[in-house]
Amino acid sequence: MIYETEAQRAASYTDTLKAAKAIGASRANEAQLMALYCDGPLKMLCGAVSPALVWEGAQKSGMTTLQLGKLALDNSMAVSDLMWL
Repeated sequence: MIYETEAQRAASYTDTLKAAKAIGASRANEAQLMALYCDGPLKMLCGAVSPALVWEGAQKSGMTTLQLGKLALDNSMAVSDLMWL
């Protein structure tokens, strides 16, 4: 996904997260599940990272939520690097 503006990027994450919260994790698709993960557990594990930017970087990298979760447990600095992709 390539966005022209930061507002478009934030809207995509926000819309995905909003949809995920509306349907719940058990019905969420992979992007929605990752948005839920970034909004909750990721902030606890990695601290000062932007959930929207991490989500965007992980989406660009083709990561799954499980892969992002494992990365957050193993190397929080690598998670912060996703913000700059």
